Amino acid sequence: MKFTDIIQERERLLEIRKKYQPLAELKENIKRVKLRTDFKKSLLKEEDVSIICEYKPASPSLGEISQLTVGDVVPLFEEGGASAVSVLTEESYFKSNIDNLKLACRITRLPLLRKDFILDPYQIYEARAYGASAVLLMADIYPDLKEGIEICKYLDMDALVECKNPEEIETAVRAGAEVIGINNRDFDDFKIDLRRTEKLASYVPSNITLVSESGVQSPEDVDFLSKLGVDALLVGSSIMKSSNILEKVNSLVLAGKNSKTRRQKR
Repeated sequence: MKFTDIIQERERLLEIRKKYQPLAELKENIKRVKLRTDFKKSLLKEEDVSIICEYKPASPSLGEISQLTVGDVVPLFEEGGASAVSVLTEESYFKSNIDNLKLACRITRLPLLRKDFILDPYQIYEARAYGASAVLLMADIYPDLKEGIEICKYLDMDALVECKNPEEIETAVRAGAEVIGINNRDFDDFKIDLRRTEKLASYVPSNITLVSESGVQSPEDVDFLSKLGVDALLVGSSIMKSSNILEKVNSLVLAGKNSKTRRQKR
């Protein structure tokens, strides 16, 4: 299985989705969905590195991770001290869906990030209609990053722009990104290396919120990444695999307390 396979499958399901629920209908639904708490603001704490907990039942690299539902885990994320919740909505490889976002919206006051392979403005409107306060835009696959960020702003949402090299970070900054994520996973072989954040953190201007994504397993990982000047960590697999999710979340949140380091500029 290759990354291109995931994208092709996403494109196929997106076309079905557009027919099932046309954009005009989504726009009407948005009028009835109360705007969520500010995602970016929730991550910015003076001394603490924030934890974004992710609902992730499966992945291409791990297969099935957990049979727990959104209803099972999101209250534990909130009780454990998470600053925000990420909900994967991809169906074929991550075994979730957009309805899980709507359910999360009903059961938590925390801001919600829609995590998916966003390829089209339709999906941004869809995210807002289902209760998200932010969406993840991958710098190398969203066709017009500036437009995507502007649509998010128009809808009073935040865009978490995911980058994997200095060139993409530069593109994201030029496009107006206010939140940039560095994914520690290599999509060629799906291997994880936390040092990807170490290599790239200094390319992100200090006035931009920086999120390190993937690979956090322990309080020691939180400590390592905190020293690089990140504002938040997005954690999915290690939390979903845990036999005690509340305890796991709480340990990561505590490790992030009073641990923020000022980012060194390149």
